[in-house]
Amino acid sequence: MSKKLILGGVLVSSVFFGGCSLVAQPADVVTETPTKTFTGMVVVSGSLITISDGTKNTEITSRKVDLKQYAGKTVTVTGEFSGTTLYVDSVE
Repeated sequence: MSKKLILGGVLVSSVFFGGCSLVAQPADVVTETPTKTFTGMVVVSGSLITISDGTKNTEITSRKVDLKQYAGKTVTVTGEFSGTTLYVDSVE
């Protein structure tokens, strides 16, 4: 085999496999979503449920907890944010 052919193959292989390093590795990916805790009054307006600390309203929702039962009560909620909505896991 000629040296040019071997070098050409090495060059093509290095370009092809070199691009693979651009793919995100597991160490680059954040898998944890930090939990947040808010204390305030639960306000229900139609299908929209928020928690108000007197200065700020934050939209809340939950698949685990019936939040409407806390309407008008001051509670502490814990959950994870997605966009501007807190997905509540627990209410105290």
